[in-house]
Amino acid sequence: MKTSPDSTHKSQVAMENMAETKPDKLAFNTAETPKIAKTPASSSLLQDLAEMDTGFALLQSMAVSKTLTIMVITFVLAGAGFALFLLKMAAQY
Repeated sequence: MKTSPDSTHKSQVAMENMAETKPDKLAFNTAETPKIAKTPASSSLLQDLAEMDTGFALLQSMAVSKTLTIMVITFVLAGAGFALFLLKMAAQY
């Protein structure tokens, strides 16, 4: 694949500009650093702890997705049925 001389020249100029950049110019100034967002005052510790739980996230997702709700119910019922089957088989011996 041939490249035009103009595109090669542009990429060489860009590389030369990158090489000429001094390391102190790459550092962030304190005025440019992003500010850390503060938590809202209405948020409570108990609510934050509940939102970190994976079960809470699953329930939030299930509230949005019907398919996920059906899948979770199906797998819970299948797991319970399998557990009952194993208990019944263990009781026979």
